Amino acid sequence: MSKFCTSCGKPLNEGSKFCTECGTEEKTEVTTYTNKIFSNAAPAYKEVGELTLPLELAPGMGDLVDVKLFSVLKSGFGELISGFKITLANKRLLVLVAVLTFVWLLVNLLAALGVFPLPVRLLSWLTAARGSLIGGSIGKGLVAALMAQIITDKQMFKGVKGGMSQLLALLKRGSKAYSPLLMGAGASLIACNMMLASNLQNTMVCLAGFALSAKALTRNGFLRGFISSLLPNTSQTGICSVMGGWTVGFALFILVSLIPGRYNGYIVGATLLIAGIVLMILNNKKKEAAL
Repeated sequence: MSKFCTSCGKPLNEGSKFCTECGTEEKTEVTTYTNKIFSNAAPAYKEVGELTLPLELAPGMGDLVDVKLFSVLKSGFGELISGFKITLANKRLLVLVAVLTFVWLLVNLLAALGVFPLPVRLLSWLTAARGSLIGGSIGKGLVAALMAQIITDKQMFKGVKGGMSQLLALLKRGSKAYSPLLMGAGASLIACNMMLASNLQNTMVCLAGFALSAKALTRNGFLRGFISSLLPNTSQTGICSVMGGWTVGFALFILVSLIPGRYNGYIVGATLLIAGIVLMILNNKKKEAAL
C-alpha cells in the first residue's frame, strides 16, 4: 500500500520514518493517515465535495486491484445519492445551494436582457453561471463542490497542497512518468473542451477542477478507481501519473483558452494523448530490447 507524507504529500518508501522532501517524521503519522484515507471500510460521505459530480473526492473505495468498471460506476452512483441526502440535512450546504442557484438564475436573466457589465461578468466567472445544459451543469457542479469543500473542510487547502507536492514528485520521476502524464493531460483537455468552450469566461471551472483533482491525488476515491478499471494492467504508480496528468490538464486548459478558437482543447488534448501513446510504445520497445 502506498504511503504519503502527511505534511507535503510526497510518496514515501516502505518503512520510511521521515519524509526526504520536507523532513517530517512519519513513523506514526503515516500509518494513521494512510489508514484514514485508504481504508477498506465502506465509503462514507463526510465531505460535501463528494455530493456533486467530482466523485473522485470519495474517501476510500477499498482495494483497487482488479476493480471492475461497472462496480466503480455503481458505487459512485450510490455515493452520489448518499451525498444529496446529506446535503438536504446540512443547513450550510442548503444555504450555499440556494445562493448559487439564485446567482445562476440572475446572471443568465441579465445576460438574456443584454445587461452584462463587468461586475456581472465577474460574478458569472466566479460561479460558472453560463454554459450549455450538460457542460454548464458539470462546470457548475465542480465550482459548487470546490466552494462547499472550502466551507466545510478545514483540511481542504492542506489536501490540495499535498496533492500538488505529489504532482511535483511525479514530474521529477523523469521519462518513466511522461507517457501516462501526457495521456492523462490529453484526456483532461478533451474532457474540458467537451463541457466548456475554450474561452477565459470558463476558467473558474478549470481552477475548481484542478484543485479537486489535486486533492484526489492522495485519495483512494472514484477517480483512482475509475482509471484503475480502465487500465487494469497499469501499476499504481502509473495510475498516479495518469491522475497527475489529468490534474495538469485543467491548468493547461486555462492557457489554451488564451488562444483564439473554441476547439483548442480538442486539438491540444489529442496531440498530447497521441504523444503519450507513442512514447509508451517506444518505452516498451526499449524494455524489450534491454531484455
